[in-house]
Parts: sequence; structure tokens; C-alpha cells
Amino acid sequence: MARQKSTLKVTGTMDDLTFYYSRTDGYLVRRTHRHDSKKVKTAQNFERTMENATEFGGVAKVAALLRRSMGSKFRSCADARMTSRLISTFHKVMKEDRISGRGKRTVVNGLTEPEGKAILMGFNLNKSYPFNQILRANKSVDLETGHIQIEAVPNMFHWPPTATHVLCRSARVRLDMDKMEGETILTETGLIDRKQPPVNIELAPEIQPSGSGQDVLLLQVQFYIQEGDKAYELSEHWAGCVVGV
Repeated sequence: MARQKSTLKVTGTMDDLTFYYSRTDGYLVRRTHRHDSKKVKTAQNFERTMENATEFGGVAKVAALLRRSMGSKFRSCADARMTSRLISTFHKVMKEDRISGRGKRTVVNGLTEPEGKAILMGFNLNKSYPFNQILRANKSVDLETGHIQIEAVPNMFHWPPTATHVLCRSARVRLDMDKMEGETILTETGLIDRKQPPVNIELAPEIQPSGSGQDVLLLQVQFYIQEGDKAYELSEHWAGCVVGV
């Protein structure tokens, strides 16, 4: 999916005024606000600002870690705003941290709470192709082993018109949020022919992550078109989501 370019661009500055041009709103002017960095860090009335900035920085790092760790195939199905949506989701998870005070709350502590896990569960990598609309079948997930089973039902996939085959892929991601490192185990099926009857699908990783940390399990559906003896990836209708935390 093509990324949308911003329609807002800077055309000039004067004193503390900045001039912009927007294709939708025409010419705009905004006042530039400047704060002394030392004052922001030490003044009491900026204490809440620093707390928010510290927590937001931690959230953004965890979102970047998951995005980086999930692998190129999962990133390929993401929409243009997936990263910003993931940051927003992790920010809500962080607020479930019942252990730390303001300014020290973390995503890892938020994920120890059932409410925090529920917020991340079902996160769609691409809002244009919600996972439950692309894969319309019941699934069972064992987070301890990363084992996923998908039940065979009629019309279990929402097929694009040109697709001839489909592939399912899982990613078991272990996030060490202290060291900011991630370890990922990918598992995938072979190509499943559109013409064959529905079959049960099983994704069982042959190995487990070796490090410690928080596990996040993702599931993806990817469509192909076969021409001759070769199958080519379709650029749309990919779907992926978080199925285990």
C-alpha cells in the first residue's frame, strides 16, 4: 500500500512565526514556541512534561523493537500508520502499570496485567485488511510453545479475486525490554491451493527462543498468484495481527 505524502510544507519563517502551505487549507501561519531546555528539565511547573516525555520515549522504543523484531514479511503487510498506531497501543498498555509512579511507568510492567495484555491482543498490522475478516476461522493458541491451530471451515479465507494460493505464517517474538533486544522464530505453511477443500492448519515452531523476556505471538495470511510453475506474492490483502501476549 502506497504511503500518503504529507500535504503540509514549510514555506518560510520570520521572527517567531513559521509559514506553511497546505493543499487543503492554503497558506497557514503558526507561532513558534521555544523553551529553555535547562528550565524545562529543572522547573517544577515542567515536572509533568518531563514525566510524560520520559514515558513516551520508553513506549516508542518498545514499539520500534517489536516492529524491528517481527521481520520483513510482517512489516511488509503493515499500513503506513502501523508504527504510530503501535505506539498509541503501547502507551495504553503502559498506563496499566500498577507498580510504578508517574514518569516511571513501563510497557513491560503494563503487560504483567491482564488489562494490558488485552489491549495489545488483536492489534492489526493493517487496518485496511482486518485479520478476522481475511481469516474467518476459529484458532487456538498456546503461548508457551508458540503452537497455533486453525480450524478448517468453508470459506475460511476472504480471497482476493486474482489469488490462487495462500500461505499462513507465525512469528514468536521474545522481547527483552531491558536490553532492547528481540529474538524471533518464524514458522509458515506451504502454499495452499484455492481449489482444494479446506484443511486444518497447524503452525508449530521447531525451536523456542533462548533468551528471556516478554513473548508476543503474531499470525499472518499472505496471498499469491501462480503463473506457470511460479507463484508471485500479491501486494494487497495481506493481513497480520497479534494473537498471543
